[in-house]
Amino acid sequence: MTNRNRHIVGALLLTLTHSALAGELTDRMNLTLDRVLHGGPPAYTDALVLADAVPQHTRRFTEFSGDVSGRYLGALAVVAQFTGRDFPGLDRIATQLVPLQKVDGHFGDPFSTKAVTTSDMALLWGNGRLLIGLLEYYRFKPEAHVLACAQRLGDCFVALGPRLNDPQVCTKFSGDQKAVGYICWTQIIEGLVELHRVTQAAQYLHLAEQIAANTQRQPHQHSHGFVSTLRGILELYHTTHDARWLRKVEAEWEGLIASGNVLPQGALPEIFKPLLPNPHDEGCSEADWLRLNLGLWTATHNPRYLENAELTLFNEFCLNQFSTGDFGHHTLRPDGIAAGCARAWWCCTFHGLRTFPEISRAAFHTEATQLCYDLPVDGQDTAAGLTIRADSTLAKNATVILTVTQADAAEHTFRIRQPAWASALDAKLQGKTLSYPTKAGSMEIRRVWNVGDRLSLRYALRTRLLPQPQNTQQIAILRGPWLLGVNAQAAPTFFDEPNERNRILLPPPDDQGDLPLAPAADTNDGNNRFLAPAGHVMLTYLPGGYPMQPQTVVLRPVAEHTAVADGTPWIFWFQPQK
Repeated sequence: MTNRNRHIVGALLLTLTHSALAGELTDRMNLTLDRVLHGGPPAYTDALVLADAVPQHTRRFTEFSGDVSGRYLGALAVVAQFTGRDFPGLDRIATQLVPLQKVDGHFGDPFSTKAVTTSDMALLWGNGRLLIGLLEYYRFKPEAHVLACAQRLGDCFVALGPRLNDPQVCTKFSGDQKAVGYICWTQIIEGLVELHRVTQAAQYLHLAEQIAANTQRQPHQHSHGFVSTLRGILELYHTTHDARWLRKVEAEWEGLIASGNVLPQGALPEIFKPLLPNPHDEGCSEADWLRLNLGLWTATHNPRYLENAELTLFNEFCLNQFSTGDFGHHTLRPDGIAAGCARAWWCCTFHGLRTFPEISRAAFHTEATQLCYDLPVDGQDTAAGLTIRADSTLAKNATVILTVTQADAAEHTFRIRQPAWASALDAKLQGKTLSYPTKAGSMEIRRVWNVGDRLSLRYALRTRLLPQPQNTQQIAILRGPWLLGVNAQAAPTFFDEPNERNRILLPPPDDQGDLPLAPAADTNDGNNRFLAPAGHVMLTYLPGGYPMQPQTVVLRPVAEHTAVADGTPWIFWFQPQK
C-alpha cells in the first residue's frame, strides 16, 4: 500500500472513530470548527463565502476569486470526513457554487487577453485554492457534477499553461510581488495532482510536472504560496513515484532551514527574507510548514521532519490560534511578538482548521504489523488486529492515555517514541508500572492486548536553553516541547519600562544539560482548557528599572496564546545576567 493510499484508508478509519477522541488537539479543532460554523464577525454566510466566485465585490479580497469559497469547501469537507459529521452549509455552498462557473471553466472576473497582470495572478491564486477545495469536497461526497466542475477548471489551467509557463512570465513575477507573485501559479500543482488521481487524465499530471520543474524559492516571496507548492510537489512524488520530486522537496526544505527563514519557534515569516520593516507570521504559512514536515515524515520516516513538525505544532501553530478559534497574523519583534494582531478570517482560519486532521493522523504509524505512537496528540490507528486510541493531556499533566479499542487475542508489539525533549517515559497499564527499557529513542511493549486495556504514558519533561541565532546574547528556554515566555496579561510588571534591560538569573545546568528550574505550583488559572501548566516554571529576574529588587515570574508555553486576550504581547527571548 502506498503512503498516499494509507493516508486515505487512515482517514476513512478515523471517520468512524474520531468522535471518541477527547484530548487537547480535539479541543483546539472544535474551537476553530465552532468559529467557522457559528462564530464571527464576520459570519460565514453564503453571501460572504461565495462573493469571490460570483464575483460580487462586497468584501475584502474578492479579486482572489474562489479563495474563500474553495477554502471553506475543502476545510469543512476534510473535517466532516474525519469526524463522521455532516454540515448542511457545506452542501449548500457546493450546490450554489457550480452554476457560477464561467464558460472557460474559471470563476470570477475575466483573465486579461494581453500581457499577464497582477490581477491575473490573483485570479489564479483563488481558482487554485478552489480546485483543491472542490476535490476535497468530492472525496467526501463523490458527486458527478462537482467532479465535472473541477475538470472544467482543470482544463482551464491546461489551456493557460503555455502562457503562464513562459520563462518571461516566470521572471516578471518572481520579484517583489509577494501575494500576487509566481507562486499564484505554482500552488495549483496540489489541485492538478489530485485531479489526475481522481480522473487518471494525463494532461493534469503533465502540467503539474511542468510547473514543478519551474519552482524555486525567491527573496520576498510569499511563504504560504511557496510551501503550498512544495506540498503539491510532494503529492506529485506520491502519484508518480518519481524520486526526483521527493529530492526536490527535500532540497528546498534544506534551503529553507539554511536560509534562516524558519524561526526558532517553528514559524515562517509571511514574506521570506529580506524581511519587511514590520515582519509578521501568517497562520496559512505555519499550517503549510507543519503539513509539509508531517508529509515528509510520512514519506521518509526521517526523524528530523517529525521533530520540526513537533516544534511548529506545540509552539507557533498553537500560538497562532486566537481565543476566537481564528488563525492569522502577529507582529514579530526581536524579543517575541508585539501587541496587536489580525484575525485572517479570509484564509488562515480555514487553513488552520484543515490542518487538524493531518496532525491527528500523524500520531501513529505502522511498520509491518507493528503499531508505533510518535506524536503525543489525539489519534487512533490499527495494525493487524490491534487498534489503539490516544487522548492527550500533555499540556495539563505531561500525560497521554492510550486505550485498546480492538484486539485479536494475539501478541503484538506496540512501540512508543521517546522525544528528545523527554528524559524518560513512565508507562502504567491498568495503574501498574511497566518496566520496559527505552532503546534507540523508543519503548517497545510486547504482550497480548485486551480490549479496554488502558496505558497511561507520562513524559519526563526536560528544561533546556536555546541560543538566539541572530543575537548571541539572548537565549530562550524550552520545557518539554514548549518554548516558554512571559505575556503581559499574566505578568504585567515584567513589561515595566525599561523591560529590554531585564536580566534573568539562571541556575547552572545539570549533567544532562537541563536547567533545574522549579515547576510553578497552582498555575491552572481556573482550569482554562488552553493553558499548559505542565510547562510552567519559576524564574528569578532583575527588573531593568529596579535591579536591586529581584522578582520572580512564571514562564509559560507560548502555546497559551489561545488562552489570553487577542493582541497580548509576549517576550520569549531573554538576556541572562552575567
